[in-house]
Amino acid sequence: MVTEWSLSEFAALVGRPEAEVERWRAAGLLDPAGSGSFGELDLVRMQRIRAAEADGLSPEQMAVTFRSAEVRPFLSEYLYPEGPQLTVEEAAERAGVNADVVRALRTALGFTSEQLGEQDVEQLGIFKAMTDAGLPFEAVLGAARVYGDTLRRLAETEARLVHVHIHERLEASGVPEAEISRQISGLQEAVTPFLDGLVRYVHHRHLLRATIEDAYLHLPSAADHEKGTVETTIVFLDLASFTELTETKGDRAAMDAVTKLEAVVRPLALERDGKLVKQIGDALMLAFRDPKEAAGFAQRVLATTRPDPEIGALHIGMHTGPALYQAGDYIGTTVNTASRVTSASATGEVLMTESVADQLEDSQTAEPVGVRILRGVESPVALFRLLVHEEQRDPVCGKLVAAPPAARLQHDDEELWFCYQDCLRHFLLGETK
Repeated sequence: MVTEWSLSEFAALVGRPEAEVERWRAAGLLDPAGSGSFGELDLVRMQRIRAAEADGLSPEQMAVTFRSAEVRPFLSEYLYPEGPQLTVEEAAERAGVNADVVRALRTALGFTSEQLGEQDVEQLGIFKAMTDAGLPFEAVLGAARVYGDTLRRLAETEARLVHVHIHERLEASGVPEAEISRQISGLQEAVTPFLDGLVRYVHHRHLLRATIEDAYLHLPSAADHEKGTVETTIVFLDLASFTELTETKGDRAAMDAVTKLEAVVRPLALERDGKLVKQIGDALMLAFRDPKEAAGFAQRVLATTRPDPEIGALHIGMHTGPALYQAGDYIGTTVNTASRVTSASATGEVLMTESVADQLEDSQTAEPVGVRILRGVESPVALFRLLVHEEQRDPVCGKLVAAPPAARLQHDDEELWFCYQDCLRHFLLGETK
């Protein structure tokens, strides 16, 4: 939906006199297309105007400066576009594609404007070249959705970081709005070229990793897999205390627990050739190429998070099998089964299906816990519990204590293990050996 305001509405919205707004419009700084109304882009143009005001420029001087090739403002190619603005039909004709194709692509990318420029025509030509090279349009459309969603999240994150850590901080310090706009505009213009380069760098590094994973799919051992699927081990981690945290300490505390868990999970997954696929509410979904690595990862996660009361207990479940990989996500029966296995696990427990248990290495042990009927899974499933071999250092004598300990004590939100009752007694008396 296109949002538009009249002169009086826009002036009231930005808190400036109508006469000032009209002067900026007359100079071409607002409503440059001369539509007679004001839109959302004019809110961004107002930020550029405020920044120029802080530099002491008049509206007429701003108009000259904004159109200068040397000092055009940040995102000026969209705020003050040069060249004709095209309709979807005109852009489609220029690019040699169907107008419905253009609309489908722009929807996939997350764009809503019906006005296109030269840059849009150029990008449409790139999409056309992809289909001309033999890629099905549905595949191109799927890639466009991933690109659009990913880069939208990146852009929103960048804007939010600037707002929270710069705009709000300066505002709280009493800095005038015009000066804040000037500082932020300068920061955006200076940093964006580096961010664009960083996006290219990260993209190519991940493209290399994805190419390696694709090479595995073309090995002779992978020839019997169903076309379009990948053999993977899906792991879910579910915060047991999320609902309680939300109700007792609020949404922020609950989300802080998820954020802290994610910070623990990412490096441990990477160490085992795994990847964090997504967050689903209070759960994290991961994918591993090797079931043994998935089990090792689960052991490390439990050992790392158990002493941390801010994260709390976890439910962990996993299943190995073929999954469809589409638009950056894994879908299908394997994912659904892994999710249901996780729901069946007790707090602090790692449950797995037989497809995982059969592939564990010698140092890993899983014990059968029976056959369960899982909601949404067609047949009963044999489940296995991963035996987590834990060790803690005795705080008195310093020896490593394997599970189960001879004695244990809850102390300052931490569970301490002791090798003998004598060590527990010494600890309670404040003595050390």
